[in-house]
Amino acid sequence: MFNGEMYDFNYQFDHRLPEPIKLYPGDEFATQCVYNTMNKNTVTLGGQRTTNEMFFHQLTYYSLQNNLYACFTLNHPDAWHTISNRVSTTSNHTELVDWINTIEWTPTLAAQWQEFYNHASRLVTYSIGNNSISETLDVLPKYKGLQKKSC
Repeated sequence: MFNGEMYDFNYQFDHRLPEPIKLYPGDEFATQCVYNTMNKNTVTLGGQRTTNEMFFHQLTYYSLQNNLYACFTLNHPDAWHTISNRVSTTSNHTELVDWINTIEWTPTLAAQWQEFYNHASRLVTYSIGNNSISETLDVLPKYKGLQKKSC
């Protein structure tokens, strides 16, 4: 539907479709964001600072879906414990970031981390009304890009 080649933190904008698209029961849609940090020699973390990678898609959908107001996924804490060789079940974000920043990265290690990311279980959380619900997704479905067709 669109491909945003550039992103400028100081100039945020909407991609609006020229015509609304109807979604029917059973339809699926996906968003994908690809980062390239091969020009860096330090770790790039996700976050809201201009030095962090950001990915935010907001979809406007009509009609209202029974008070659904949030939905997000993140790598499951157990997956982080596995990759970091830790047995603790408590998550300390600062400790994890400090640990990641001290890793000496090699191409082999970067490939291992890409595999970790591709296969790590995810924690999916969504909020409906006053209730937040969390579920574990063992593996992300394999993303298949849509074939381009001329209009």
